[in-house]
Amino acid sequence: MKAARLVTEIVILSARTQSITAASLADRLEVTERTVYRDLGELSGMGVPVVTESGPGGGVSLLGTWTSPLTGMTRDELDSVLIGGLAAADLGLSAELATAREKILSETDSVLSSNVLVDGPDWFMAKENPQELTTIVMALRSQRGLRIEYTKGAETKVRTVIPLGLVIKSGRWYLVAQPPGGTPRTYRVSRIASLAAHGISMTRPPDFNLGDYWTRSQIEFDRSIRATTVRLRVPTASLVDLRRAVPGQVTAEAIDAGSVADDVHIIELPMEALEVAVSQLITVPGAEVISPGEIRLALHERARQSARCNEP
Repeated sequence: MKAARLVTEIVILSARTQSITAASLADRLEVTERTVYRDLGELSGMGVPVVTESGPGGGVSLLGTWTSPLTGMTRDELDSVLIGGLAAADLGLSAELATAREKILSETDSVLSSNVLVDGPDWFMAKENPQELTTIVMALRSQRGLRIEYTKGAETKVRTVIPLGLVIKSGRWYLVAQPPGGTPRTYRVSRIASLAAHGISMTRPPDFNLGDYWTRSQIEFDRSIRATTVRLRVPTASLVDLRRAVPGQVTAEAIDAGSVADDVHIIELPMEALEVAVSQLITVPGAEVISPGEIRLALHERARQSARCNEP
């Protein structure tokens, strides 16, 4: 698993007095150099002082005399630290995380850790607590398949899948899994009516990367629900409001591809259905819908109703 690989990289780098090339590190871990560089970026983001030097004699090393506080931790303690407090709590690793924190703090003079709190779910959103997470984690660790009953709308289907990873986003859990012979898909864990471990060992796709997949799937989902292209005239000062009202990479790309004259942007923006588009655009000051006409008319009517309700 990725968590174990990150720990292995820390251990390898901590034990060396000289740098190691990314190629050598990739060979030892049986992954690609691209994966190694991606891992190093994540380790840096976690506070591990990774240094990379190019050219002859260069390689990867740890800065100065930094040493890893991981010695003596169990697998569950290491996992709890690497996945973070929010995920650890839902996965039943709160006690392991508390123990790991004590072990780490006994080896370092961290001040920031006691002064920063990460609160993942959105404001006023009910937090999910799916009961199936333990079985999914066991399947991920043992590289076994899962048989799930998945409900979408009024339909429930039984599927056999290869679990590839878990994602928590704004307090909601998602299982990324692949049907045998199929392609990876995303399943919301709270919609799994039941599941059980499948006794057969299943092989993960060799080049699958959970982070890359999740980034792509978010963009693809955003594109799939934006079936209507709306031509807009938006003042430059209101672009920040447009990005807030209609967030995502699709919006950013549309703004970049638009034209601008006299501080007014002409934008071809893919949007959702009429009602959603109107509810978003009504919050953008100075936004004018050029086309389609039905959205322009609906926006005008919504604004007129609001003005009437709020007459002085």
